[in-house]
Amino acid sequence: MTPNDQIKDGSALLPSLPVIPVTQASFAPFGWLVETGASGRAANNGTARRHDIHAHAAADVRPGSSFVTSIFEAKAQQPTATIAMLERHVNSIQLIMPLDGAGHIVVVSQAAPDGAPDLSTLAAFSFSASQGMIYRRGLWHHPIMAVGADARFLVQSWQNGGAADCEILAIAPIALAPDAR
Repeated sequence: MTPNDQIKDGSALLPSLPVIPVTQASFAPFGWLVETGASGRAANNGTARRHDIHAHAAADVRPGSSFVTSIFEAKAQQPTATIAMLERHVNSIQLIMPLDGAGHIVVVSQAAPDGAPDLSTLAAFSFSASQGMIYRRGLWHHPIMAVGADARFLVQSWQNGGAADCEILAIAPIALAPDAR
């Protein structure tokens, strides 16, 4: 985390986290960027564009897990929101792809050797409505944050119904600071 400034929230000064536009290179330590649009290739006799998503070896799947596909309906949030928690999926990668909306903010942190979030790696990215991601297994992240409009997201992961499917951890509050570019 690079707390550039502090933002006043009520009576307290909170560390701020800049929200920057996502790129393949900037997101690589946390997972894979998934984009639609000009990328991809022609399919279905030229009537569609196919966008293949990073393939993961079957060995990456935890035995006893089921492939779960969900639709999340997210309420729009302010891009200057304060975050105070992170979650992770220890045994699975996770795909999140917007189906509509105006964009979203993604907050991520790598894990420290003890498994806790390494807040020195905390980063926040702005995504367009045509960009999604695949989180690396065990990556700490904030839940979906639609901005500009309510949005629906396709979410896929491997789950077995255990506590490790989604671990949640409170962190000290951090204010998001949208990029002014």
